[in-house]
Amino acid sequence: MKPADLKLEDIKVGDSASFERSFSEADVVTFATLSGDTNPLHTDETYAQATKFGRRIVHGMLVGSLVSRFVGMHIPGKRCLFLSESLSFKHPVFIGDALVVTGTVESVSRATRIVRITITIHKKTGEEAVHGIAEVQVL
Repeated sequence: MKPADLKLEDIKVGDSASFERSFSEADVVTFATLSGDTNPLHTDETYAQATKFGRRIVHGMLVGSLVSRFVGMHIPGKRCLFLSESLSFKHPVFIGDALVVTGTVESVSRATRIVRITITIHKKTGEEAVHGIAEVQVL
C-alpha cells in the first residue's frame, strides 16, 4: 500500500479513515526482541495464565504503533511529521484479536500546519482497546 499524499488544504475537521489489523505470535516475538520488553505477561503463557488476563497480552505499544501507521499511511500520509501522541489503554488485546483502527480529524491549524486526530482502536467485538490523540504537522 502506498501512503496517502494529503496536502494541508485537503484535510478538514471530521475527515476520517479506518483500517483493520490483528497481531500474530510472530509479531509479539518480533516486538519483544526489537523493544527489549520481554515481560512474561507478553512472552510466557504459563505466567500469563496465572494473571487476571488468563493468557498473554499483546504489548500496549505494539498496539499503539498502529497510530504511526494511521498518520503515516492514511491522514495525512507521506507528508506527516509525527509530533506527539497520548494513549489510554482501555482493554487488553490478545494475539489474534481482530482490530479496527479509526482516526478522525479534530482540528486543523493553517498557521502551524498541525492536525489533531482522535484515534480509537476497537476489537471487532466492539470493545474499545485504545483511545488516543495524535498531533502531526503536515510538511
